[in-house]
Amino acid sequence: MKIAVDLIMFDLDGTLADTGPDLADAVNFTRAHFKLEPLPNALVYSHVGYGVEHLLKHSLPQQDQFPEVMRVFLERYENHLLDKTVLYPGVLPALDCFRDKRRVVVTNKMHRLSVAIIRGLGVEDRFDAILGGDSVSDKKPHPALLNEVLQRYQVPPAKALMVGDGETDVEAGKRAGVVTCGVTYGLGNANDLRAAQPDFLIDDLIQLSDYFC
Repeated sequence: MKIAVDLIMFDLDGTLADTGPDLADAVNFTRAHFKLEPLPNALVYSHVGYGVEHLLKHSLPQQDQFPEVMRVFLERYENHLLDKTVLYPGVLPALDCFRDKRRVVVTNKMHRLSVAIIRGLGVEDRFDAILGGDSVSDKKPHPALLNEVLQRYQVPPAKALMVGDGETDVEAGKRAGVVTCGVTYGLGNANDLRAAQPDFLIDDLIQLSDYFC
């Protein structure tokens, strides 16, 4: 029997869009600026999902120059957001399948970058709202972002779903009291995702319609 939901919250990086290559390019551009060797893409991906500060603090040692690190990275990334970034297969049909539900992007990525990516990928009209890591006081795994969405649309947690590729998404969902669904195809570590014990686990976003209505 399918679970009826009124609201679906989607993570962005690794869930809706494969942003990894462009993030890795920007990180390695920043490392080159500081005369550092590039990191393997997979290593950069392992730090994605917690916000830009976390990504940069774990990708560069220049913490005494962090404002400059942030400036170089953002200048590069904002101008190359969509060089290689694409929607994952299954995203468009899944979003269209739930067109009569509230659909919201809930990401730790900065709000302006998130809007630019969603708009650039041509799917902004498929979402009721886009919330970024700077939209509220705390990032996932804190439930603040999810709670803000629940309150905004007056949806009880039992009627809401959080979908993401990382353990931060699952933990935030559990702390907000919503149903959680992990996706195995993203940038997050699949073992960490399984260890977080989401209520559901899928390999393609179109599979949402197998479990929810």
